[in-house]
Amino acid sequence: MKLKNIIKKLDGIVRVDGKTNFEITGIACDSKAVKHGYMFIALKGSKVNGADFIDEAIDRGANAILLDDGSAGIFKRGNTFIYVKDARYGLAQASQAYFGDISNKMSLIGVTGTNGKTTITYLMESMLKSRNEGVGVIGTVNYRFGQRSIPSVNTTPGALELYSLLSNMQKEKLNYCIMEISSHSLEQRRVETLQFDAAIFTNLTREHLDFHKNMDDYLNAKLKLFEKIKKGGFAIVNIDDPASEKIIQKVKSEGKAGIITYSIDREADITAKNIQLSCDGLKFQLGAAKRSFTSIEIKSSLIGRHNIYNILASIGAGLAIGMDLKDIKIGIEALKGLPGRLESIGCGQNFSVYVDYAHTEDGLTNVLKSLRELKPHRLISVFGCGGNRDRAKRPAMGKISTELSDIVFITSDNPRTEEPIDIINEIIKGIGPQKDNYAIEPDRFNAIRKALVEAHEGDIVLVAGKGHETYQIFKDTTIPFDDREVVKRILKEAGLCLQSEIS
Repeated sequence: MKLKNIIKKLDGIVRVDGKTNFEITGIACDSKAVKHGYMFIALKGSKVNGADFIDEAIDRGANAILLDDGSAGIFKRGNTFIYVKDARYGLAQASQAYFGDISNKMSLIGVTGTNGKTTITYLMESMLKSRNEGVGVIGTVNYRFGQRSIPSVNTTPGALELYSLLSNMQKEKLNYCIMEISSHSLEQRRVETLQFDAAIFTNLTREHLDFHKNMDDYLNAKLKLFEKIKKGGFAIVNIDDPASEKIIQKVKSEGKAGIITYSIDREADITAKNIQLSCDGLKFQLGAAKRSFTSIEIKSSLIGRHNIYNILASIGAGLAIGMDLKDIKIGIEALKGLPGRLESIGCGQNFSVYVDYAHTEDGLTNVLKSLRELKPHRLISVFGCGGNRDRAKRPAMGKISTELSDIVFITSDNPRTEEPIDIINEIIKGIGPQKDNYAIEPDRFNAIRKALVEAHEGDIVLVAGKGHETYQIFKDTTIPFDDREVVKRILKEAGLCLQSEIS
């Protein structure tokens, strides 16, 4: 594509130095990925500034450089320098120009909120596959389509990688992509040039306040998704969450999209009645106002009341994109579980073990309450908090864990550059003086082992915080660590498994 044609698509150009009538063979925002004929986009990050790598990009063959106006430095002169007001927005626009306006060629469904995003993408993937639709998923666990599964680095990748993924999905003739949309991605304009057929709001609870200034800032980031719904599209909104009012106001002010509400506690477009929960899953009667179908029973292998919300959101989105309720029901009931979300780990022991990604106060509360509803003899939990993240949630998680668990083992998560014991000390600040049902074990392996050895028949053990992750991040190293595999190993070594179940 000619550089001049890319430039035509860019807003906020301050000036262009150099020629523009030549071919661009690719785009990169990592200098090491640059090849001959590429455009290099210099982004300023929290740790490094892309402008510091412009000379390297030119040496590697970059013919055009796009950067923020006012970027300091004297650079080797490539063919062309394009100065813009916001290089991140420039990256999104250049990616759209280079790969095409993909959201006009595919149906995109975006899911945002603090909790539930991953589960909803799995549910919707299963629903769409139930009617043999080609579907891709971009989210926290991985990016997957066709026969490909790419490990996820960010919940929502950067604009360039995002467009590359969507372009490859389009080439494979997929009709749908379901995307988890993080608040970081909205704030950093990664999805700025995409338009969505449906946007789902799950909930808003305390999270990412190491990045956002406060909860209002966090919500304002989420609101940006609802500016990007196509005309005639839909917002699917959980009205049991207080933030839903601002979401609905935003959608109405945009004047392009319809609204489908869902709820357990209130009257809404889609509701769940006669809820039954067990260790085998859940079921409820689906009710829908203003919809012309008879109430039907929905069954799922997913566990817990919070998953009813995820199912209702998925049903709303399915109806929004024109799915038949029969296919929706088949797809929901076909999903038997997903990685690290109340994932049952069993090899014949006489108590239950679940691994879950819950790493926020609300997430941990939901999971512990869900397991409490299964009426275990005792509920034993293991959890820690991540380092270099929102510190204020640590005491809150300590408080809720000891209130809803019979025994808690407080340990490390991903401590990163912080000392594990410092994080643990902040967790226990939230535990009331009357509570003595917890133990401190900084070594995560040992904490899990102690919890499993403590468990007896009829108990439930929850290992929370890391879910699907297969590593643990320390100050100077990252080690392999998968809670699920650790649980299996300890159960086998302790002789707690049935011989027939050991593989």
